[in-house]
Amino acid sequence: MSSGATELGELLVAAYRAFSQQGRARFGDYGLSPARVRLLTALHQRPESRMRDLADALGVSGRAVTPLVDALESDGLITRKPDPADRRAFRLTLTDAGLGAIDQIARLQQQVSEDIFSGMPAEDRRELARLLRTFLGKPHGPGCATT
Repeated sequence: MSSGATELGELLVAAYRAFSQQGRARFGDYGLSPARVRLLTALHQRPESRMRDLADALGVSGRAVTPLVDALESDGLITRKPDPADRRAFRLTLTDAGLGAIDQIARLQQQVSEDIFSGMPAEDRRELARLLRTFLGKPHGPGCATT
């Protein structure tokens, strides 16, 4: 089989789909949709963000973030605090339960990755990581697991 550019693209898409399907299934068991995971993770990386800032970081509209924030607040995972610089705006923070969800997300990500890559020898995983970092233009990046 040829390793042309088209095949490489198809393989990357197939790998992404397999990874996403396993992740959605595992996360779904804990009530964590992809949208919830993305917003909680973004807020963890950007504490005390405004909704507009989170929407920009996620590449979605403010209207898309509002119902998600409402649901996460209702579930006790985040709180809104008045923005001292703009009394019309709110700053979002993770609650203790939200921080617990972040820990759960990290554990689930680890489990999904281990499941997916368990049949691949460590040397092949390191090579795949190296190739993907090169492809992404990040030859030495933090957070690039190689095992």
